[in-house]
Amino acid sequence: MLKLEQFVFNPFAENTYVVYDDNTKECVIIDPGCSDAGEENELFGFIDSHRLKPQMVISTHGHIDHIVGNAAVKKRYGINVAAHPNVKNDFLRSRQQAAMFGLPFNGDCELPDRDLEDGEIIEVGESTLEVICTPGHAQGSISLYAEIEGWVFTGDALFCRSIGRTDFPGGSFEQLRTSIKERLFCLPDDTEVFSGHGESTTIFDEQRFNMFLG
Repeated sequence: MLKLEQFVFNPFAENTYVVYDDNTKECVIIDPGCSDAGEENELFGFIDSHRLKPQMVISTHGHIDHIVGNAAVKKRYGINVAAHPNVKNDFLRSRQQAAMFGLPFNGDCELPDRDLEDGEIIEVGESTLEVICTPGHAQGSISLYAEIEGWVFTGDALFCRSIGRTDFPGGSFEQLRTSIKERLFCLPDDTEVFSGHGESTTIFDEQRFNMFLG
């Protein structure tokens, strides 16, 4: 089974996840938001001290607080960045996004190296992550479902008692609501939800208590 380590990075308190198989040591890094050398060292220190073998970076979407660390992780470990093909517009706007929110950023994020499609299965050691398209917060937003472990990583689609904002380019409240109700709420009730910001929750709790989805 997989294990995970969560980091909270950059001024937006963005959740970065290292998901790894403790037997094979293979891992993926989901949404590296490290925005300075100290945060990079924290992430790299965990990976290196546990002798993990990074396989790829996975971007749940293309907003700057979730991709600002992509280049550093890619350079250190020589791995690809994977994302849905529809994220490209946000990646190309990365410098503009950084300036808008005052996030330290020295250059444009490179476009993803690998496209991820809905239903694609990503192997991480002896377990898997399934790509679930959940647009609405941003173009190309995806979630990642670890069926064996009962986890789903939702990026900025679904939060504990909240949902992602939809006022950025490419956002749509109706599309996000549909993504959550039709793609995430069909997962088992006890599935633990790991979001792009804030604390974890469960599908059961969000179905019943999320005031944005009534």
